Amino acid sequence: MSMTLCDRKTIRGFLTEQLQEDERLDFLFHLDECPNCWEAVYDGTKATHPHFYKQASKKSKFTDAELTKLAAGKEQKEEVFEVA
Repeated sequence: MSMTLCDRKTIRGFLTEQLQEDERLDFLFHLDECPNCWEAVYDGTKATHPHFYKQASKKSKFTDAELTKLAAGKEQKEEVFEVA
C-alpha cells in the first residue's frame, strides 16, 4: 500500500494503530523531520489522553526565604571527614 506521509488519513491511522508495521515505522521516521505532522500527532494524543498532559501547578510550595534557608542548611551539612 502506497501512502502519503503528510495526510490526515495517515495521521489518523497512526493514532488509531491501524497502520501496518512498515507504514508505522516510515511514519515515525517522518515525524522526526515534519513539525506539522508531529504537532498533529501530539494534539491528537493530547485529545485522546488528556490525563497525561495535565499542566503542572505554577504555584511554588516554598517561598524564596524558605528555599534560601534550605540551601544554606544543605551547604552546612556537607562536611567531609577523613578517617585514618
